Amino acid sequence: MLGIFTSGQMELSSLLWAGLGITTCIYICTCLYNIYLHPLRHFPGPKLAVLGPFHEFWYDVIQDGQFLWEIGKMHDKYGPIVRINAHELHIRDSSYYSTIYAGGGRIVNKADSAVGPFAAVPSSLLATTDHHQHRARRNYLNPFFSKRAVVATEPLISERIAKLCQRLESAADTGATVPLDWAFSSLTADIITQRFYGEHFNYLDIPDYKNAVTEAILGLAHISNFTRFVPWLLPVMQMTPVCIIRAILPPFAEFLVVREEMRRKILASSETKDGVESGSVIMSALMDTKIPPAERDIDRLLDEGNVIVFAGTETTSRALSVGMFYLLDDQTHVHRIRKELSSVVFTPGRGYSSSDLELLPYLSGVVHESLRLSFGVVACLPRVAAHESLQYNGFTIPPGTPVSQSSYFVHTDPTIYPDPYSFNPDRWIQAAKDGFPLGKYLVNFTKGSRQCIGLQMAYTELYLTIATLVSTFDMELYDTTIDHVRIHYIRTVGYPSKYGDVLELLRGECRKILDNQDSHGAIEQEQQLRQKVGEAVTGLGM
Repeated sequence: MLGIFTSGQMELSSLLWAGLGITTCIYICTCLYNIYLHPLRHFPGPKLAVLGPFHEFWYDVIQDGQFLWEIGKMHDKYGPIVRINAHELHIRDSSYYSTIYAGGGRIVNKADSAVGPFAAVPSSLLATTDHHQHRARRNYLNPFFSKRAVVATEPLISERIAKLCQRLESAADTGATVPLDWAFSSLTADIITQRFYGEHFNYLDIPDYKNAVTEAILGLAHISNFTRFVPWLLPVMQMTPVCIIRAILPPFAEFLVVREEMRRKILASSETKDGVESGSVIMSALMDTKIPPAERDIDRLLDEGNVIVFAGTETTSRALSVGMFYLLDDQTHVHRIRKELSSVVFTPGRGYSSSDLELLPYLSGVVHESLRLSFGVVACLPRVAAHESLQYNGFTIPPGTPVSQSSYFVHTDPTIYPDPYSFNPDRWIQAAKDGFPLGKYLVNFTKGSRQCIGLQMAYTELYLTIATLVSTFDMELYDTTIDHVRIHYIRTVGYPSKYGDVLELLRGECRKILDNQDSHGAIEQEQQLRQKVGEAVTGLGM
């Protein structure tokens, strides 16, 4: 038996060596093909980047979200178009952004490599690669995120903002700390869950504002770079009991908990005969029998709900946090906004009207700068022109090639935004006077047929929240610097270098100016209106 066992061992060893040899030969042949025969072989870029995923894996996984900065170095060395891996190109040229992220009837798919981090929501808009399927799915939702539909929801948005103001007033009275970053995420989470499910989760009632949605977002962000390389891992983890996931990967467990809560919400909504009465207009659309049954499947609804709630929470709250940092860092901005607001009507019980606020040049500049310096999704989002060759700078990009351009490089392009790292709302006023389309280069929501569906809602929340808080409270930063805001780690979105186990961008010191009903509409008499009713000293604690 010993001889037979030894022989078996030898056969296994031979098979292993043979397998290793074949794998090595395949890898060497693949490398040679990528360097000398690949359709992208003529494009500039480091040879190391095309030898496999190791180069990108090192910077994004081992070094924790640093590949975008490496791409910047590639451009500095090789020029505006570089081959960042074997199959993908990146272009650093703001004027070419709208060609990559195209609309106007062009067929543009999302690259398969771009949906790896979203494998947990495979049937969502965000994870839909095919152009035609994406367009069909988006058409089901478009009416409920139109400008008209969002304006109709302003009373609901204003009610949540009023709730936040109540919490801030209590903090001013008691001297409690106010983590505005978490407060903003609770605000935006309540608003978007109200929109999707017809009721909010009351996150603004949480004493420290640390809500489950943001915890889940942070959990996914922490593993997003890794799952981009092993997208099959997320579906496997979803089938694993939460207690096990919590033991081995706590951040992802938060996502599973939130997903289960959303499943219960969807099931409850599906049992409501009249979706309008339930207040869940989006659920009403997705449960419409005119929509194909496959698009109304429970898992499909769950995927879409996750994405809409997560995206509607994260991007807007981040812009609010970044914007408020810059406003409080230079109080000149605050005074100029208040001066503009003196001409705007504030209706007790309803608040401001976004249509009025959008006409204020300086406030509009503040909103746009808040978006610009929060960047939105900064990771590469490659698009694929399915049936056409693209021309750029003397190069012909073959059909089917993934091409991307990060919003970070557009928003920090000094030829578009002089002194790009400064918060300068006046640049938007000047651009309007000069007739320069600066908005063309604001790409938080991308452009083209896959532009973020929640754009109008995000703008409305930004206008209403900033105007209300600035006109109602005095706030000061405490132990907070630019390092708490400027991004350093790229995990789909950007995170600052100074943060702890949770997302904390901004806290402040606030003093209520006067009761809302008295202060709004008379801000030009600011010195007479000021009345300190309390102080809440807060800090970042990162």
